[in-house]
Amino acid sequence: MRLAGLAIAAVLLACIAVGAQAQQRETISFESRQKGQPVQITAEIHWPAAAGPVPAMVIHHGSGGISDQREGRFAREMVAMGVAAVVIDSFKPRGVTSTVQDQSAVTGQDFNFDALMALKALNDIARIDRAHIGIMGFSKGGTSALMASHEQLIAAAGIPAFLRYALHVPFYPSCSVQYYKPRTTGAPIYMLLGGADTYVGAEPCQTYAETIRAAGGRIDVKVYPDAPHGFDGGRPYFVATGENYSQCVVQQQADRSWVERKSGIVTTGADGKPIPAAQVEALSACRTLGVSGGPNDAAARQSMEDLKGFVRRHLLGG
Repeated sequence: MRLAGLAIAAVLLACIAVGAQAQQRETISFESRQKGQPVQITAEIHWPAAAGPVPAMVIHHGSGGISDQREGRFAREMVAMGVAAVVIDSFKPRGVTSTVQDQSAVTGQDFNFDALMALKALNDIARIDRAHIGIMGFSKGGTSALMASHEQLIAAAGIPAFLRYALHVPFYPSCSVQYYKPRTTGAPIYMLLGGADTYVGAEPCQTYAETIRAAGGRIDVKVYPDAPHGFDGGRPYFVATGENYSQCVVQQQADRSWVERKSGIVTTGADGKPIPAAQVEALSACRTLGVSGGPNDAAARQSMEDLKGFVRRHLLGG
């Protein structure tokens, strides 16, 4: 009987523990936009045990959507460090499951806006330390993590002057949009790239990092040799019809016009007005089909340690 009682007690304790763990998650929603129209975006907060206020890390997924192997795993690592993990879902509220074969289904501009609106929403949550909110992301989400450091986009999103991300960690972003003398917030940026990435390519990001640094931005880049796109986890993949923009780089010029690097086509005039026909022509000239990626165990392990060290230094003050 005593053994039976102990067994029952153990089961009850386990249930309580599971229940407590489940209660450490919370779903929030905030307004963003979908091609100019308002839309409610959701994010799941994974809370650490501390009562707060606690630092937070926004985690933004890529073109394949949220997966437990990537966003879930990184969220658990952040929580273990005492950091609230805020996993944005930019797809489900828009009725989208993937943008691999059609990046226009959720535009990069809307992804960037989601990242900034998430920061604004977290400012209203008392349990979060508003001065210590970071952002990281993967691929398309890595791009939004990078662009959330740009004052040009922050101002356009209407973010108040006192509210900025404390750090930015873009994993293998697409650096296809490059500002002339970009004005960044001064928060540290740590860009993690795959040396064998054929989906977005490492070179455009290395080039843009030099531009950001020359303009006074705080940015470091680490390239993991032989690591493909998505080196941090998941399974190897190849999508023959996937849109590949690794050769597309649109750069702002001194006169504020925008030019696609490969074709030399002006896609936006110096007056700031887009030239739709030219944009279509430029993308047709540089876009190819076929995307691939997959894990690299050595890069996955090292990038996790690199991320955690960066978080300790710049978010936790360690």
